[in-house]
Amino acid sequence: MTRRALSAVLAAAFLASVTAYPAVAEDKKLTPQQQKMKDCSAKWKTEKTEKKVSGRKAHNEFMKGCLKG
Repeated sequence: MTRRALSAVLAAAFLASVTAYPAVAEDKKLTPQQQKMKDCSAKWKTEKTEKKVSGRKAHNEFMKGCLKG
């Protein structure tokens, strides 16, 4: 097999695997806790830009309060 043919086969296999992956991910449902974590992470992004805070400590405090409430 020539290098060009091998490259084409590998590229096709890669594209097939990459395009198939999102379909598998969409079928998976999030648990309520996972959904809450996702929602709080999105809220953290807006909180961070509005209040101009950053760092692990600020993130942990925000997430703690968000997940409780």
